[in-house]
Amino acid sequence: MTKILSVLNHKGGTAKTTTTLNVGAALSILGYRVLLVDLDPQANLSQSLGVEEIMETISMVFERKLEILPIRVINKQIHLVPSSLDLSAVEPGLYSNINSYFLLKSLIAKVKDSYDWILIDCPPSLGIFSQNALIASDGVLITVQAQFLALKGLDTVYNLIETIKDRLNPDLGIQGLVVTQTNHTKLSKEILLALRGNYQDKVYKTTIRQNVAIAEASINRQDIFSYSPESNGAIDYMNLAKEILL
Repeated sequence: MTKILSVLNHKGGTAKTTTTLNVGAALSILGYRVLLVDLDPQANLSQSLGVEEIMETISMVFERKLEILPIRVINKQIHLVPSSLDLSAVEPGLYSNINSYFLLKSLIAKVKDSYDWILIDCPPSLGIFSQNALIASDGVLITVQAQFLALKGLDTVYNLIETIKDRLNPDLGIQGLVVTQTNHTKLSKEILLALRGNYQDKVYKTTIRQNVAIAEASINRQDIFSYSPESNGAIDYMNLAKEILL
């Protein structure tokens, strides 16, 4: 049965895109068929996979110029629905049409049987694109940066998820919270303790350590396993993927 996850936080800089890419890559290494959906107008996920300046992107879906998802083959196990900056221009016109909120769900339904996992990289906001993702998903992976300000606003994220669950998608649940960019400082440890105190077993045991190889992999248009398979980043994301599978 296909599992659909939204990778979400309303803040930027929490490693949503990096997590979407590398969890997807880890799942593919473990033998799963993966579809990555870039729902962020910044298109960083698409760029990280070397997909740029293409004609058909997810913005055309929301413009109603395409009736199917524009899927690009990255390799045998990973496919991508790319994004572009055009997506930000489309957003204002969507709010007045209730059907716009269910568009992604209806199109994913047409292809989901071809995949084991579908991971949606949400934009750093809780607007209509993130709401599309939540309506289409059965789980939410929340990325949290190991900084004090990152704790602010998590209740807002939780409230939106609960609202979508109550009103629009009863199958939606919290897959888990993953803490990113951790280090050995006292602050990083305190943030992790605070999260586990507030959200208990929803916080994954695996954390993603600060690792320069992760940033370098993105610059080189590769996932961490292709770029540096022995790095801490590769170890952490593989452990996270295995924990998600539990």
